[in-house]
Amino acid sequence: MTLDIAILAGYEQGPFFYTYEGAMENWSAEAAGEHLGLSAGLVRDLTVWDDEWQNTLDLADGRNSGFDTDEEKHEWIERGKALAIRIKQESPLVASVDYQANGYYEDGTCVF
Repeated sequence: MTLDIAILAGYEQGPFFYTYEGAMENWSAEAAGEHLGLSAGLVRDLTVWDDEWQNTLDLADGRNSGFDTDEEKHEWIERGKALAIRIKQESPLVASVDYQANGYYEDGTCVF
């Protein structure tokens, strides 16, 4: 069995999206780590990366959500890209990783 996964990174949901045991949904880094056989270090790095995104949510005024600077956003996007590559390298179950970085890359344009 191989899986095609997507890294979407939306608010208040896990960053992974794929079908596992019949369930097509978003998965946390911890759940994906178990499903995909990822190392504890990679799961930790994915959790930190996702937490960075989640911490940009402004619940008082959603229009203020997001990174404070373009540089912060670009650094987060690049860290996520490196993590997507590591996922593909570490997991024998992953056929492809479609990295979208919360819409920065269109579906299918940044695939490893």
